[in-house]
Amino acid sequence: MKNLSLKKKESFSTFFFILFIFLGIGLIGCNDEPQLRDRGNEELVITEYIIREKDLFSEFNGVLEKTGIDNILRLRGPYTLMAPTNDAMFAYYTSKGVSSYNEIETEELKNFVLNHIFKGSIGTGAIGLGALPFKNGLNDYIASDLQETEIILNKKAKIIKRDIEVSNGFIHHIDKVLEPFDDDDHIFAVLSALEGYSIFTEGLVRAGISDTLNDISFPYGNTTAKVNFTLLAVPDTLYQREGINSINDLIDRYGTEGELSDTSNGFYKYMIFHCVSGINYFSLLDTDSKGKAYYLITNDNYIHITVGKDYFINKDTDGNYSAFYYEQSNIPAKNGVIHTINNLFPNVEMAPVQITFQTTEFFDLQQGDYYLDHYARFYDGENTFEGIKWDAEYLMYYFKYEPLMDHDALSLMGHFWIEITTPKIRKGTYNLSTFMFWGGGNAYTAWYVDGEYLGDLDPGLGIWGDLTHPVVVGEVTFTETKSHTIRLQTLIPGGMWWDFIRFEPK
Repeated sequence: MKNLSLKKKESFSTFFFILFIFLGIGLIGCNDEPQLRDRGNEELVITEYIIREKDLFSEFNGVLEKTGIDNILRLRGPYTLMAPTNDAMFAYYTSKGVSSYNEIETEELKNFVLNHIFKGSIGTGAIGLGALPFKNGLNDYIASDLQETEIILNKKAKIIKRDIEVSNGFIHHIDKVLEPFDDDDHIFAVLSALEGYSIFTEGLVRAGISDTLNDISFPYGNTTAKVNFTLLAVPDTLYQREGINSINDLIDRYGTEGELSDTSNGFYKYMIFHCVSGINYFSLLDTDSKGKAYYLITNDNYIHITVGKDYFINKDTDGNYSAFYYEQSNIPAKNGVIHTINNLFPNVEMAPVQITFQTTEFFDLQQGDYYLDHYARFYDGENTFEGIKWDAEYLMYYFKYEPLMDHDALSLMGHFWIEITTPKIRKGTYNLSTFMFWGGGNAYTAWYVDGEYLGDLDPGLGIWGDLTHPVVVGEVTFTETKSHTIRLQTLIPGGMWWDFIRFEPK
């Protein structure tokens, strides 16, 4: 027992000796700053990265803190931030006639910051010629140009350090700020400020189209809806090569009897043929091998663009087509984009082309906060949407199924009918096909075009997840150019997710 007691004493003595050594080391270093491990970028959120890189971003960080948006950039995301350097911020102050962000109203600063933030991860590998793949916090696109190895945003801001990946997204350093457009920066104002487009600009005024292009939004229910345009502009130099040196020369070339703003006048038809609905940056153009029809703002004609080794506008059977001047295209405006084309682009009545129309491609449906973001259910089949009518327990806006076009569709269950109204389709004979998938018992449907029975659609024919093989419903012949109604009626109840319809000329 004595030996065991001695061993215990020796063990305790050894323990306290070691403990004393560690305490002594701690006491010796007690006056030093604690040594913290540097965290890598992947362990930081965007706000923490901006704070850490204060030598580059102290000004922008001050704006983030003043607006409270620094807290948003601490969230999971993912987000992408185009971060302007201090030099970029100081240049911005000079352009505003101020010396500090503290001299700018907080609400204006919020819009300024949101113009630099994108909901989604955008690495530079995903940036092409046209626009960034996601809209920013103001719901606007930012134009992107590729100049050799450089990426330029909105024609002026260069990405000078790229692809900093943090835990909640990406950060790119830019050498100039992305100043938000205001309501005076509509597409006609931007065009008017460009050098070398005076004839085309005056043509839009004489045709009475310029006022329409001034519109940014209009009242819509309890909110406002945005309108967007794409202009195919002709430069003065091109007109001059064709012997057109003034607006009067252009009117003489294309004008007919009557007021120039009359929709039947040849001059009006010429000018309106350059005005396309929607915002169509190069990177947003459809890459289907058969191209896509882009409707004019009058919705009574369209242009056709095929994306291949070039952007082919209205390519004919002989291989002739119009094209873009790349460097003078993708010019952003608050309500659209301007492209410059390489010929006069006279009005033509377009021949039938393949028309693919998504069931979610309705203006009023696209105004909801759910659009391209989350699911939504609707119960009033008569009054909810102008171009969609239905009778069912509910209609669902379905989102986030990857194989769908734009990842969205309309969904119904049980016994139902649904009817959609198409855009204007050129007269001619077409195969009508559709892409959908089924579930919950697989709805078996009868199809009607303009009230006339076309055929039944067996859900067993559906090809899940293959957009390139829509199912042919039947053949239709249209004797005039106009909109049409497509109606589905269940013969056997079940579930259905309806993505698009396609009219392919025969």
